[in-house]
Amino acid sequence: MRSLSNVIMKRLLVKLLVDAKRPLGGREHVRMKRWIGSLILGGLGTLALAQAPFTIVRPADGAKVKETVHILIPKGSIPDGGYVGIFLGGKFLEATVPPLKGKYYDYALNTKALKLADTEPGKPLKLELVLYVDYQEKSRIVDRTSVDINIGNQANIPIPNQGIKLRYNIKPGTRMIYRLDQKVSVSPISDVENSKGGRAAEFTADGETIRMAYEVMNSYGDGDMLLRMQPLPEKGKDYALLTVGEQPQAKYFDYEMAPIYMRIHSTGQEVFGSIPGYIPLEGTSGGGVTTDLLGAFPLPTLPSKAVHVGDNWQSQFQEGVVDLNNLYETESLVQPFEARGEFVDTEWEGGHPCAKIRHIIEAGGTTKEGKKLKAQGAQFSDDKISLEETIWFALDTHQVLKIVRDESIDRKVQNSQLGFGGQGGQGGPGAPSGPMGPMGPGGGGPPAAPSLGGDFMSPIGKLQRPGQGRRGNGMNGPPAGFGPQGPGGFGGPPGGFGQQGRMGGQQQSVATFIRIRFLQTFTLEGN
Repeated sequence: MRSLSNVIMKRLLVKLLVDAKRPLGGREHVRMKRWIGSLILGGLGTLALAQAPFTIVRPADGAKVKETVHILIPKGSIPDGGYVGIFLGGKFLEATVPPLKGKYYDYALNTKALKLADTEPGKPLKLELVLYVDYQEKSRIVDRTSVDINIGNQANIPIPNQGIKLRYNIKPGTRMIYRLDQKVSVSPISDVENSKGGRAAEFTADGETIRMAYEVMNSYGDGDMLLRMQPLPEKGKDYALLTVGEQPQAKYFDYEMAPIYMRIHSTGQEVFGSIPGYIPLEGTSGGGVTTDLLGAFPLPTLPSKAVHVGDNWQSQFQEGVVDLNNLYETESLVQPFEARGEFVDTEWEGGHPCAKIRHIIEAGGTTKEGKKLKAQGAQFSDDKISLEETIWFALDTHQVLKIVRDESIDRKVQNSQLGFGGQGGQGGPGAPSGPMGPMGPGGGGPPAAPSLGGDFMSPIGKLQRPGQGRRGNGMNGPPAGFGPQGPGGFGGPPGGFGQQGRMGGQQQSVATFIRIRFLQTFTLEGN
């Protein structure tokens, strides 16, 4: 860039010297002056562009940062074909051209996603940007810039010596909108490969997004709250594409989305739940709502006593349920089951100081073969169901900012149950067949999603619509054994996996481990 400016200036001088030897008329003299002025301004503009420094404008050297840090460098400091290498603490993160936003390139460094620990006092991390350009098919370093940063995702969140009581304390009229992103994945592996230490590939099979509104309608002297919960359309639209019941994904308009009400303790435990009935106008006939969309996604429960970081307690999950057979007589919209609660740490999330809480539950049997596989370090051992819920609870606003729920179901089955199988004597089981159609032999593509039934796959909440029935048992619905009676069976084989496989024209029964994983991320919009 600088050499280009020099060339322009030299050409300008040569042109001036040549033209100075011949006389100019009046108009030509004026035109010449305009041309010289334009060329000089163009040259100076190019020179100024070339001189944009490659330097970190933000954060400042020695800055204290948390969560996502926006690293700004001036516009014009990256030449065409150039790119930036990002290093933190001497470790390479990635090479990229940051997006240009106004006068600066803006690189977002998510310190939490990188799972970076807080820096110790007096021991900052070096954040270094290296400018590269490709020259003769090789990358060469043109410039570099760096600052020291101090990371504090857990810093400056004091906990009293007597512990802290975590309570929902939200003013009436407060409306919270949450975005629930859901996806399901399938991981199959043969029994033989598992025993040899193999690892199953994980295939994402499906995904969906639900928006839910939670409005505090009233508060009571004992700390209870009355919540109004209702599904919402997609942003900027009057409808949402959702999967409900046994029906395929369909369009639901805002006027089809009905509210439900729940009174909860300040710890989140349900006092009662209710679905408002339909009252027709006088002189008209009408019945109850039979087609409106209902969403039961209870807020997570909080510990009943004051807690410190590292404490654990007997907690509970609240699974959202709606009795469609007694819609307007129902007095509860949850099914509780026991879990272990942990106060993991304090952490900043969405600009708020938070208590990071985890709920964990596992259920399953133990066999001699399973113990042997576990001792060998195999990925799969016995059938089990595990559910882990991580909650970020804001200590200043007393709201849940984020929930990550991870449920996995491990089962060992025969391929005759799932529809695995190679063809023509090929070794190893194939990928499962499902509602999306059978995949090729030997796992020639990502497996289709199992038929989950119900409201797509919500292990803790439900979208339901009267007249469409509830989800089935086992892997087609809420996990068996997660009820208040303790561990139960795992139900039947997953639905929608097609017919049994064949090898060489004969039925084969090859054992296969399969993991179905449900992942939900529940985020308060605006944070």
